[in-house]
Amino acid sequence: MASRSSEERRPLPALDLEQPQARAYLGSLRRGSIPPLLFTGPEGSGTEFAAIEFARALQCEQDEPCWLGGPTCSSCLRAAVLEHAGIHLIYPTPTQGSGEDEEGDIGDIAKILEEKRADIFSSPTFSKKTSIRIARARAVIQRANTKPFDARYHVFIFVDAHAMREEAQNALLKLVEEPPAHVAIIFVTANPDSLLYTIRSRCQRVRLFPLKRAVLERILTGYYEADAPTAKRSAAMAQGSVTRARALLDSTDLADRDAALAIVAGLRKESEAWALGQALVGARGANREAVARVLNEMSVILRDAMVGESLRVNADVANDIERIAAAYGRPKLPAAIELVSEIRGQVFHANANIDGALADLFLRLKRL
Repeated sequence: MASRSSEERRPLPALDLEQPQARAYLGSLRRGSIPPLLFTGPEGSGTEFAAIEFARALQCEQDEPCWLGGPTCSSCLRAAVLEHAGIHLIYPTPTQGSGEDEEGDIGDIAKILEEKRADIFSSPTFSKKTSIRIARARAVIQRANTKPFDARYHVFIFVDAHAMREEAQNALLKLVEEPPAHVAIIFVTANPDSLLYTIRSRCQRVRLFPLKRAVLERILTGYYEADAPTAKRSAAMAQGSVTRARALLDSTDLADRDAALAIVAGLRKESEAWALGQALVGARGANREAVARVLNEMSVILRDAMVGESLRVNADVANDIERIAAAYGRPKLPAAIELVSEIRGQVFHANANIDGALADLFLRLKRL
């Protein structure tokens, strides 16, 4: 898939995340005073997108909010390209030391918004530590005390709110306790417990869950223009995360799949010495991302061996999958998948020693 230029703007996709509980609750909030909201869910579950969509619906000029797949009002058109005057997106930006002021993060937030206009599911990165500073909180308070221009509300969306400094949260407390009728405050975070209790206890939680595979496939084919087979494989390995699914589009490779297939099959018929040798070969010169890709493929192969033929991702190697199912025995496959997932987490997130982690995994799978 060709990478997109950060200058290429795309409106928000017409997308149903299929989160019925969140949709039912948000749908119950008729226009009027909106309680402070805390959108939370696992990484990649679409919390930021859902918060922006809710803000768009609040600002919509129609009685029933526009659907982006059809005719849209001028308010929704502006919201869809992140240019609505009443929707204020606030992101963590690099720390600037003691000289920070209210204007100091404007340039960085503008850059983030340009990235988001090209890819709403992108994850901006900076070389420095980032945070939402107290100066930004004070600017929000000042704006909240003015009437919205050409909008129904001021909607303030704090993305990655767990990165907000404690003093910034304390500064916002009075606004969160008693927001004006024309103000809606939304905190978005995968780590709600990192927010001060005084903040999160005053918010209504909107919980999102890992995205269904069909939803991920629609995002990958419709928004990222991936071909159907690649989207299907990436969605199967993404564990409900659009962030992970997006990253897998460029990394999904049949060479990784074939390597994983050989390892999974070999562990049931070769010796422990072979298993240890494969661990050393797999670790030699490999980076964590490459190892994680192969482990992802191993998870998918084991899952394919556990499910029926119609649900398999790797339908082109059905005979190999059947042999693996017979060699492991279907009752043992859930435990095998859990082992692979555990070691993948150690390699990719906990910075475990790669050859040691692979050796541990391969021997445990062999002895299962």
